[in-house]
Amino acid sequence: MYKIVIKVFLLILALQLTLQARIINIDNIINSAKKSDKHLFVWLHKTDCGYCENMREFTLENEIIQAFIDQNFIFVHINVYEKDSIKYQDFRGNGLEFAKDIGYNFYPSSLFFSHDGELVLSEVGFIDKDKEPNEERFYRILNFIESKSYENINFSDYKFKIDKEL
Repeated sequence: MYKIVIKVFLLILALQLTLQARIINIDNIINSAKKSDKHLFVWLHKTDCGYCENMREFTLENEIIQAFIDQNFIFVHINVYEKDSIKYQDFRGNGLEFAKDIGYNFYPSSLFFSHDGELVLSEVGFIDKDKEPNEERFYRILNFIESKSYENINFSDYKFKIDKEL
């Protein structure tokens, strides 16, 4: 009887852990983004990362930035320590392997993809109003991507006047 209880417990535990892991098919998400005329914004972060938590709290949860992301992007967060299964082009693996495969092993990292699935811009590190780069720079990045300015100029040449208080 004792062995049956343990087996049932382990089966339930394994099932619960399996259900918590997501399958993130970036190619499918890019297709959905294209149909809705949005870009894909993938935010790589990790557990117990103070910079990641600060960026979430002070930048991504900023009402203006959050509204702009909701309106113009499909947002996907990938915690590289979770057991999610990532699919992107020929890659198959977990979040940490995905980050290493595309060359981003510093967190947080913000990755922006075009409708064709091309990585058009990335920003590595914590983006906050009290640090450089800051929230205004991040808002400018979002506008640069949304306007498809990357098709014509480099981000360093992009001029954008922010008319909102972030």
